[in-house]
Amino acid sequence: MNKTDRQLPPMESLERESVRSLYEQAADRLRAHLMGMSPGERIPTEAELTRFFQVGRSTIRKALQRLVEEGLLVRSPGKGTFIARAVPCIIHSIDRVSAFMDTFRRNSEDVQTRMIDFGWLGGDASLPEKLRGWPRPILRFDRLYVSRGLPHAVARVCLPFTIGRHISSADVESTPVYRMLREKFGQEPAGSEFLVSCEQAPKNISDLLELSPSTSLLVLERITRDATGNPLEFTTHFLRPDIYRLSVNLREGEV
Repeated sequence: MNKTDRQLPPMESLERESVRSLYEQAADRLRAHLMGMSPGERIPTEAELTRFFQVGRSTIRKALQRLVEEGLLVRSPGKGTFIARAVPCIIHSIDRVSAFMDTFRRNSEDVQTRMIDFGWLGGDASLPEKLRGWPRPILRFDRLYVSRGLPHAVARVCLPFTIGRHISSADVESTPVYRMLREKFGQEPAGSEFLVSCEQAPKNISDLLELSPSTSLLVLERITRDATGNPLEFTTHFLRPDIYRLSVNLREGEV
């Protein structure tokens, strides 16, 4: 984010006798001004705005908070307040067996991925409950998804030993999981089970997604099986709730 020396243009002064509060009026004036600024541009400081509008700092803070809640501004502790970046809106369907990357293609979203962890899990204490019966060790790796410079999802993938032992970190970096199952192992995913929840993310995940640790994320757990019911993979998706929507298409006879 870049600093700015942009000065506030002349604006109508706040009306002290108006039925609208001073902070609402200040938010209105600022909202109109911000439309001419670029994403990532820093706005004047609270002290500058206080002097400009000739009001108390608490009034300015309430005005800025209103604009943050509207999604026009974003605060960066120790750095300032900035024009919010344009964020993607991604609709992920959970009524089909398809790769996570297919979601981005359907949403015409250009996505970059980065592997951020790759290793083996052994003891029960480190395993999700659904994996306690899988043969040890279990391969686990994390992928970070970024669009428009904004990190918005982390996928934590677990593979059983029979599959994971044949996979390298280079495979994971270059090939989506479903494609790898088909091309490398001849395994065709036959069905998936989903569990959706809203949870506070582990700190390392919230840091990767540039969110406060207190922010609740949309968490999507997916277990995929082959035609005989054997598990092929278990993935936990940590999704930013301001970017993702989940969809289900019910057909006649399914309701």
